[in-house]
Amino acid sequence: MTQKDNKNNMSFHFQHPLKTKPVIADFDAYADVEGRYPRTIGNDYMLPSGLRRLFEFGVMTVEADERALFMFERRHGFTKLRFRLLDIAAEIATQEELLATYLTYHENRYPDIAANWLLSQGFIKSHTMQRHSAAKVTGILSTEGVERASAEEAYAELCRHFSFIEADLSCRELFEGALCVRSSLGKPLGMLYMGQTLSIAVAAEARGKGVGQRLYRAYAAYMLLNNNKTVFHEWIHPDNIASIKMFSHLGFSADKVFTDCYVKS
Repeated sequence: MTQKDNKNNMSFHFQHPLKTKPVIADFDAYADVEGRYPRTIGNDYMLPSGLRRLFEFGVMTVEADERALFMFERRHGFTKLRFRLLDIAAEIATQEELLATYLTYHENRYPDIAANWLLSQGFIKSHTMQRHSAAKVTGILSTEGVERASAEEAYAELCRHFSFIEADLSCRELFEGALCVRSSLGKPLGMLYMGQTLSIAVAAEARGKGVGQRLYRAYAAYMLLNNNKTVFHEWIHPDNIASIKMFSHLGFSADKVFTDCYVKS
């Protein structure tokens, strides 16, 4: 790819321009195309292994041309959008579902061009989350008393607590293996889903009793089995005092990175 740049305008073109906007449904093909796009503006925060799973489940497709790379993650009821813009003239393909997308930024480097472009495309800002990070999760890390839930049970439980935009409700099969704490009668008191994003749901009668911390310490124990140098990052709504307090007890502190959710009605 070559680049032409001046003080007032920046344009990009490829040595072999794409004549049409191809639809890509294979992860390896996506990875090949992605390399042609600079990381000027983007919000594809997922790890490659997570993206590969979504392609394998058939819920992720990609459209690309000389101006933009769009990644569509089709969920139940709406489509989640990730994108990279080469200029502000790109357009979103017509979709029947609601679109949701995130802009991630450092507090001193707000992505004005991307935000203004989303507003011009009919998006409205829904909510903001701040990243909290921990090099080490405090407390005793143990999976004792925490079990795996079925995909159907985890999906149903998380749907009662989260909207489709807030949680990673892609397809039910991805929920297999969510962590669960149960009452003596077998009722789920808390559920932690370890997907593309992490979601914790605690039943009203169990809140304030350490169920969320118990679930997260079990999650951290599983993560450290695979990589004992794991650094943990979680996104929390700034006004979610209960979650901020819980993660503070777990050794997390807020950093200067935020993400804004935009939805298209």
